[in-house]
Amino acid sequence: MTISTRRLTFMSLFLATALAAGIHSPQLRAQDDMLDEADDALQMDDINLEGKLSPSERLRQRREKLEERNKIMVEKKIEDIRVKQEIALTNKLQDAFGKSLNNLNEDKVQQEVKVVQAAPVAPQPVVAPAPVVETKIIEVEKPVIKEEKKSKVIPFIGAQSIKGDKTDFETKMNIGASVETFVLPQLSAGLGIGYSTMDITDTANAYLNNGSVIGSGYYSSFSGGRKMSYDKLSIEANSKFFLTVDSKVKPFAGLGLSYNRSNLKYDDNGNGYNYNGINYGSEGFSSTSMAASAKLGAEVDFSETVGLNIDLSYAKTLSSGLANKADTTNSNPDQVRLQNVTKSIEDSDITTIAAGLVVRF
Repeated sequence: MTISTRRLTFMSLFLATALAAGIHSPQLRAQDDMLDEADDALQMDDINLEGKLSPSERLRQRREKLEERNKIMVEKKIEDIRVKQEIALTNKLQDAFGKSLNNLNEDKVQQEVKVVQAAPVAPQPVVAPAPVVETKIIEVEKPVIKEEKKSKVIPFIGAQSIKGDKTDFETKMNIGASVETFVLPQLSAGLGIGYSTMDITDTANAYLNNGSVIGSGYYSSFSGGRKMSYDKLSIEANSKFFLTVDSKVKPFAGLGLSYNRSNLKYDDNGNGYNYNGINYGSEGFSSTSMAASAKLGAEVDFSETVGLNIDLSYAKTLSSGLANKADTTNSNPDQVRLQNVTKSIEDSDITTIAAGLVVRF
């Protein structure tokens, strides 16, 4: 018996029963709905009698295919979302690092990376949250590199004391300047020039007595002593060793070697005196000598560029009379006197104290 035959038989029985009970047409429609539902139930519960898939099996297979396709679509959607998320993250990182590299100083840059957890874009729990990296640039102040000033110029002013067996003089002016540079961290070498002058009244001349061989005229003309003027030009090479170079006060000890050219002459014009054909008043003597000196002192820094130099030195002549020049003949006794005084000065102990301004560059 086929399904259609069974259905017709069931419907005939049902209609006969309904007419016998006097059921109205609305009730018939309700029963029709129930019949449809029952028919559906029969179709769903039917078995495979002819070796073919029953409707329920076909529906199950269709459902499974739909579920499989839906699963594939969901996974594809999730993958699309993750790809877009990765692309956005990559672009953001490229922009951040590109801006960072443009703003970095060549010497010093620190990067502080802060990782912020991003909320998941897709609602599915299978999507892993992607980290978002924010790059924060902190500019580090470039360290100040102290420029080392190795050279300096020192203009100075001071006084000299010249003491010997027959001399005791003090200069009225002693000025000069030196240029120095560090050749080692604590050792400097320099070259300086100095100029000094003094006035001398020669009262020890043996001819200043009334009974001298020159005669009474000399005594009457120069009874108060003859006025002399002395000047000396020095060129000195020096070296200083500084006990420290890191403090504001820098004590040092040093040595020097100087070339000296001195001039000594009488200031008066001889007062018109002459004797035995010698006209007094044109006497003069120049001499060259070499001297060595020892130094002690200190430099006091006011700033990185300016400071004060205090220098005490002691000098002694190594050789004198290297190149002499007399303005008159040795037959003039006062010309000989100038030569003797010059020799006494050169053989004396010379002590110099000077203060100078240090300008570094």
